[in-house]
This record gives sequence, C-alpha cells and structure tokens, in this order.
Amino acid sequence: MNTVQHVLDINPRLESEMLTLIALMKQNKPAIRDIVIGCSRHDSHIRTAYQFKTLWEAYGGPFGDGGQVLAVVDWNERAKSFNKYIRRINRHNPDAFVALGATEGFEQVMRRLHRLTDIKAHRTYVMSTLASQSMISSGGMFIFEGMRGITPFGHDFVVESGMLQVNGHSRAV
Repeated sequence: MNTVQHVLDINPRLESEMLTLIALMKQNKPAIRDIVIGCSRHDSHIRTAYQFKTLWEAYGGPFGDGGQVLAVVDWNERAKSFNKYIRRINRHNPDAFVALGATEGFEQVMRRLHRLTDIKAHRTYVMSTLASQSMISSGGMFIFEGMRGITPFGHDFVVESGMLQVNGHSRAV
C-alpha cells in the first residue's frame, strides 16, 4: 500500500481510476490547474470526492506537481432546484469540472451548467459512475458533447455526436 492509500484509506481499484482520470486531464490543452469537484450527496461519493481532491493536489496540474481544488460541491439529486449548486460550481470559474456520483442529479447539473454558465461538457471530466449512454441520450447530445471520463473498465472515453466513444486502452499517470 502506498502512502496516499494509507492516508486516504482508498482501495487500489478506485485509486487507479482516479489516477487514470488525472492522466487524462493532464493531456488537456490549455492545461488544467484549478478544478471544482461535484458529487451526489451520499457519504461514499463525498468521501471519494475528497480522496480525488487529495490526489489532484498531489499529482494534478499541468506539470503533475499538484493542482488546486477551488471547491467540492455536493448536490441532492432529488432537489427541486439545482440553481444553488450551479452557482457554487460556477462561482470559482474553474479550468475544469470533475464529477462523480449518481446519473440522476448529474444530468440536471449538466443541463443547467450548459444553459447558464461557460462551464460546458468539454470542460467536464467524470468518474466511471457517470459513464452512461442512457444518461447522455436522455439529457440530449449537446448537453454532454465533449465530456470526457473513465469507464468502469479503466478506459477513457469522450462523448462525440451524442455517443460515448471508448478508447481501446487505459492510461496511467
């Protein structure tokens, strides 16, 4: 077990997924330094968000020497209004938005980000829990167009023409 796993009590599969997502983000041009992390309001998702925060601050950023997390925003996926969550995400004007959790609330967040802010899908990176073609189809292709992430099998994907396009290999840090 490495030091990060010990401090965070993180399982190796989840750590691998997070580091693969960080590697994908480090390929972005322009470089990503400052991020906002969003997640469903469940203990396990909030814990994972803070674990990702620690990894991003250690290994993220344009040079792999640490990036900055401007905020961690958790949302209630059954909320009547998502506007307060959108304001919290947009307030910091991050280079990228990283999300994880349940598809139900995330779809609502993405609709509002797309409609009300400059944070579009091409600036959004997601963990495997949000790699869902049915969510993309339900939300509309323009809402998710350009979104990138990691599949449950560790492969990276991008949404193009409304379809989740999976690359054939995983990337590591």
